[in-house]
Amino acid sequence: MQKPRNVDEYLDLIDQAIFEIDELIMCAEDENDGEAEFSILRPDLKQIEDGLKALLDEIKGGNYVIGRDEDLPFMPVVQKVRRSLPIASLIDTINIAHKKGLAKG
Repeated sequence: MQKPRNVDEYLDLIDQAIFEIDELIMCAEDENDGEAEFSILRPDLKQIEDGLKALLDEIKGGNYVIGRDEDLPFMPVVQKVRRSLPIASLIDTINIAHKKGLAKG
């Protein structure tokens, strides 16, 4: 996945990730068996969702600086559940833009 070239593309990626995480959380809620894959991940998925929403709020609030040279605060949770997270590459793209800035050109 390519780095976003502008803030609108970055916001679109974040919105897409929030949508996908919401879908995974709904799957977790629909699973009655506590041992089911997404049911077990529900607290971690919620943490990732909260982090993405906080990022979105920070950007929309005008207090966000892109290219901070640090990971997003919820990336340790992403690393923990990476193998079971179908949108890990999308979140990685968001994190790379957060760290390194938008694509040039």
